Amino acid sequence: MLKECLDQVRKKAPVVHNITNYVTVNDVANVILACGGSPIMSDEPEDVADITSICGGLNINLGTLHKTLSLLLILMPSPS
Repeated sequence: MLKECLDQVRKKAPVVHNITNYVTVNDVANVILACGGSPIMSDEPEDVADITSICGGLNINLGTLHKTLSLLLILMPSPS
């Protein structure tokens, strides 16, 4: 099952937006690259809308809750 999942990721090569703490940023980027994805490492609120529009995935590490919380509020879909 893991092989099939990795094959699908490599086939699609998704851009993955990562909002993570600065301690793990390099490790997270390297794992995504090793799995066949293309990481974007940005935690700037002004970038969220543009980045999200081109991404095929989102990874959030709540280790930096103070900044992450404001980004989560921006990312939340508006009520219909």
